[in-house]
This record gives sequence, structure tokens and C-alpha cells, in this order.
Amino acid sequence: MHAEIAREMVTRGDWSVAYVNGVAVRSSSRALDWSIASSFKLFGVADWSARLPIALCALALAMIAFFFARKLFVWNAAGLYAALAVLVWPGTFLATRDLTAAPFLCLETTAVAFVLWHLLAAKKLGGGAALAVSAMAAALLLLAGSWPAAVVAVAIAAAAWTAQRAQGSDKLAQWPLAAWAASAFALGGFLEAHPRNPWFWIGPVPPLALLVGGWLADQEAFSDKAKLRRVAYAIFAIGILVAAIAIFFAMHGPASFTLWRTSFVVTAGSTRIPLLIFAAALVAGATGNLLFRLRGKARFANCFLAGMLGGVTVAIQAGLVIASPAFSSQILADAIRPELEPTDIVAIDGKYPEASSFAFYLERPVSIALPREAGLPAPPRGAVAVEGIWAGPARVYLWTRIDHPFPVPGPSYVVAASGGKEILSNQPNSGGASF
Repeated sequence: MHAEIAREMVTRGDWSVAYVNGVAVRSSSRALDWSIASSFKLFGVADWSARLPIALCALALAMIAFFFARKLFVWNAAGLYAALAVLVWPGTFLATRDLTAAPFLCLETTAVAFVLWHLLAAKKLGGGAALAVSAMAAALLLLAGSWPAAVVAVAIAAAAWTAQRAQGSDKLAQWPLAAWAASAFALGGFLEAHPRNPWFWIGPVPPLALLVGGWLADQEAFSDKAKLRRVAYAIFAIGILVAAIAIFFAMHGPASFTLWRTSFVVTAGSTRIPLLIFAAALVAGATGNLLFRLRGKARFANCFLAGMLGGVTVAIQAGLVIASPAFSSQILADAIRPELEPTDIVAIDGKYPEASSFAFYLERPVSIALPREAGLPAPPRGAVAVEGIWAGPARVYLWTRIDHPFPVPGPSYVVAASGGKEILSNQPNSGGASF
């Protein structure tokens, strides 16, 4: 949706109103719309230019985590580990893969937390000035999210006031970071009651990455080596066990399981590849961590753990690529584009967000298909009555689902199919589309 809004901003030259398919809509994040539109203006409309602002947002988040952790724990290693944790954590990838506003809100939250900690806790700012700074921070978060976003700023500010009496940088940081992580996780339930809400994956990541970075830097310099070897043995045993389970399901599928209210199915062939990548990442990471930990090279051991998380992210990406036809309509758009004429009518069966990628890759407006029982005297803007055009001279392309096809009023031809979706037409192909 945001990519469609950004493209229409560039096409219309109007950045003040959000349009989708020629209809004015209310955007969930104007900052994301403007950033994608700016990228389109500079580099042209493409997949990579649409994702460029999100990628830069993730890099900026890692940079702030580096300087924040180094300031909190007075170790360069703490900043390195915090930045690595932000970049390789699979949740960061899951939240930034789709074009959502969660990474921008997370970046703004991290910047606000940095300023609040520096002013309220480190500089011990108090009184009316502290209240003014906290109120300003809450107001800034409202610009990138809905009203519950202010809860994060309030929680961080309250924890920073509490930490003013603490002595030592490490103790000073624990209260704000813990409050930040807890409030960010709780905020996800208010922002969107959806099992795939991206805020759950990235919101608590920066404070937890800072805590992990400080802990890893501390144990690298001062902790008991024997204790850390026992931890490495435990990580190795758990990693090998989980890898063995993954290989078992990959070899003896089908299998299905539910994780965080999201269902996953392992059926055959290509869908088993992500599990094998996941198992290989666990074995390599856990083994490398143990070997270097036994040799007393803590930094190399920690880097193997980071690499293991990176491998898990690769496995997730492989699974999403394999499943992409079920979530994206790019294949359908590419299939009919060779035969598509300016006078043809393109319609979708359902709500526009379900097929927004179809319109984006076609690079032209589409209509919402109205069923026969709609009973409207005149189709609303952006909609079309299929019964009135199916038998007409214009060619019609209708996006619909295979399991619940749209009831067309005459003969139909399947001109493309992919991922449980198909394109029906009132005329057969003339030799261009392929799928």
C-alpha cells in the first residue's frame, strides 16, 4: 500500500494527499510514504528503490545502537555487539522486509530514548525542565505512531528519573533499558491486534540489543572463563538438538506447526530447504562458538553466534521466497502484461490491499469487482460491475482466488494462475501471456 501511495505521489506531483488507485485514503505513516516517494523520485520506481528507505532505517538503527551502547557501557565492544544484534536478529529482518512503519517508529523511539537517558539520567536533569523534555519526547513519538506510542517515552522517562540515584554507568542503564523493552513489547498489542504485527519483532530489539552488547563486552573482559565454557556447551547441546529435529522434519515431512499464532507447513521438496539451512546455521554457529570459547577467543566465539542468527535469517528468507506466490501477485502481473492493452479493464475480487502488489507491478490503476448481488444503482468510484462489462467488447482481466472464484456471468478463460490465485478473462489469450 505504501509503495502505491508513494508512486501516485510522484505521478501526481501532490505529496499532501495520499492516493491509492486514484482514490484519496488515510495513510498509516506519512513519513514512510514521503521517504519511498523521495526514493522513487531519485532512482525511479522499482522494488529496490521502494525498500531502500527501510534498509537505510535499519542501518541508522544499528549505528545509534553502536554509539548508545558505547556511551552506556564505556566499551567499544559493547557498541559492536549491540549493532550486530540489531542487524542479525531475525526479527529485524521480518519487520523490515515488508513496507511498514514499524522500523521508522523504532528508529524514532531509539533516538528519543538516547536523548532522555542522556538528559535525565546521565546529566540528572530534573524539575520543570525534565517534565518539558519528557512531554516533548512523547509528542515526537505521536508523529510516527498512534497515541499508545507515547507510553514508550513515558516509561523511559520514568525509569530514567529512577536511575538518577543509581551509581555507575551499568546500573544507570538497566532501569531505562528494561522499561523501554517492556513498554515497547506491550505497545504492540495496542498498535495493531494482528498476529503478524511487525512491531512485536523490532520494537523491543534496540533495548535488548544494548543489554546484550553490554553483557557480552563485560563477559569478554572480566567474566569467569570456566562458567562461559559451560554456557558454550549448553548452547552447543541445544543447537545440535534443535538442528536434529529440523533435519528430521525436513527428511520425513509433511509436518505443520504454529509459532506465535502463525501457521507453518513443511510439505515436500523445496519447502524443506529452509529447514536444512536453519539446521546448518545452528550446527555451524554452535560448533564455532564452542571451539573458540575453549580456545579462550571470546570475540570470535561471539561472532559465530551472530553468524548463526544471520543464517537463521537466511533460512527465513528462503522460506518466504518459496511462499511468496501466496502473498504476492507479481507473477500474475508479469504473466498478463504482454497482452495488456490500454483499453482493457483490470479488476480485483476483494479488498484492494489483498492485491495491491498486482496493481503495483502492472503500473496501472485497477478496479474493485462488484458481484451481481451488490445491487448498487451505480458503481462507486474505483469499482466496476462485472456483469455489465463481461459480455462487452472490452477485454476484462479479473484477479480472483482459486478456492473462491468470482461468479462471472458468462464463459471465462484462466489466463494465469499462481499461489492460489488466478486471472480470469472474458477472452482467450492471443499468445503473449505465460505462467
